[in-house]
Amino acid sequence: MKMKRNIFILSTLLSSVLFNPSLLADAANNHTRLIALDVKEGQAILLQHKNRGILIDTGHAGEALQLLKKLEQYGVSQLQAVIFTHLHPDHASAYFRIKEAFPLSRFYSNCQPIQVNRAPDISRWIADDLQNNPAHQCLNADDRLGFANAELDILWPDKIEGDNLNYNSLVIHIKMNRRDYLLMGDADLNVEKKLLNTDRLPQNIDALVVGHHGWHDASSDALLKQLKPSRAIISINANNARGYPHSSVLQRLQHYGVEISRTDHHGDIHLQQALPDSDAEGIITEQHRRAVLSPTTD
Repeated sequence: MKMKRNIFILSTLLSSVLFNPSLLADAANNHTRLIALDVKEGQAILLQHKNRGILIDTGHAGEALQLLKKLEQYGVSQLQAVIFTHLHPDHASAYFRIKEAFPLSRFYSNCQPIQVNRAPDISRWIADDLQNNPAHQCLNADDRLGFANAELDILWPDKIEGDNLNYNSLVIHIKMNRRDYLLMGDADLNVEKKLLNTDRLPQNIDALVVGHHGWHDASSDALLKQLKPSRAIISINANNARGYPHSSVLQRLQHYGVEISRTDHHGDIHLQQALPDSDAEGIITEQHRRAVLSPTTD
C-alpha cells in the first residue's frame, strides 16, 4: 500500500505542480543556489531563487541578526518558507526573529510535541507558537515540496516516536539541476539504520550535510557506503564547547575520499550557485499524503 501511495503522490505532483509549463519557463538569466550559512553554533541552509528564498533551519537566536544580514546581503527580500528539521535551539531558536522580519513566511516542521523538562524551554515555546500559527504545517516521510526547479523530498520520520528530538529530525533529499544533496539534520545512527532498510536513500550524491554536526552518533560507515558523497558539509563554530566534529567521523569521511567543508573554516559554503535554471517565480508548493494543495504566490 505504501508503494502505491508514493507512486500516486509522485505522479500527481509532477503532472499538476512541479512541471506545469505554465509555471516553469526557461530563463537563462535566473539562478537557484544552495548555501550552507555560517551561523556559528548551529545550522541554517538557504535555498535561493532570485530575491526569494527558503531556509532549512535558522541557527540559534544569538545569531539571528547576523542571519538576517546574510539574507539581505544575498538579496533575499522574500523568505517564502522556513523548514525546521527539529526544534533544538541551535537549529530553530531564531524562529521568532525570522517570523517578525518576514511576516508572510510559511513554516514547516515535524510537529513533534515538546514536553516540559524534556527539551530546552525555547524549544517548547517555539512548538507552542507553531501550533497556533496558521502559516505552519506538518511534514513527514512521503511529503514533497517544490521551490523553483528544486524538489525537496522528506525521507524521515514516518511518524513521531518518543521524545528524542534527534531521532525525529527531518531528513531531506534535495534534487536540483541533476544534482543530489542530502540534509540529515540531527538524525542519529538509529535513524540511519532505519533508512538503510528502505529504498529512500539516494546514491552517488553531490553533497551530504553531515548529521548532528559531525558527532560520533551519526554518519555511519554503512550510510557513507550507500550515499557515496563527493562532498561533506559540517556546520559548526570554531572551538565549540561540544567538541564537534568527532575525529572518528572525519576519519570515515577521509577514508571514503570525501571532500570536507566546514563552516568554521570556510564560512558560508556554496553547494550550488550560478547555474541557469527554470523560473518558477519562487513558487513553493507542498504535497501531503492526504491532500493536494494548490500552489500559491505572494
